[in-house]
Amino acid sequence: FPAAPCGDSATSAGCTMKPRSNCLIVVAAAVVVALAACGKVQEKASEKVVEKMIESAMEKDGSKSKVDLSSGGVKVSTTDASGKTSQMEMGTAKVGEAEVGVAFYPGTKPLEGLSTKISSPDGDAFTTQLHSDDAPDKVAAFYRDQLKAQSAGKQFMDMAGGDGTATFMLSDSAVNSSLQIHVMKAEKGTDIQIMAQRKPGK
Repeated sequence: FPAAPCGDSATSAGCTMKPRSNCLIVVAAAVVVALAACGKVQEKASEKVVEKMIESAMEKDGSKSKVDLSSGGVKVSTTDASGKTSQMEMGTAKVGEAEVGVAFYPGTKPLEGLSTKISSPDGDAFTTQLHSDDAPDKVAAFYRDQLKAQSAGKQFMDMAGGDGTATFMLSDSAVNSSLQIHVMKAEKGTDIQIMAQRKPGK
């Protein structure tokens, strides 16, 4: 299974952060998750081999890395040559409304295994995915109202697509934060992806 590219929907929140190490964290996680899905990471011995392979690959730029697969997800901690530390959790990460800064659509909760947390000197990033049996236009209307209510003094973008799908972006330059919500038509109902990023203050 190939590694997911940095533009993949499950990893794009992490890859918006500039340092190469953060994208390496996300790509490494995608590799491990793909291997697990293929049935190649089944036993502790195999987990340790994969952990060491990822750590070795990530340390080629002079950073120190620790990869942990024991929880059923992926946890990665890296320290670069200057001593700055980044942490990433995928698969078992718990992302709630407080982290993303917006209410979840009524009746939904994060889908298991599809939330990501990244913390680095360049800020924090959170990604989660929800699903509702309601139609996309109804879900989009909910988030349109939610973000409009928060948009005073901020940059708000509302991009509607076909079949009720939509993408919303809310950016606050005063506190270096951004929020993206993608409302997508599913086979049944609607998939919702929420990505939030907070950078250090200016």
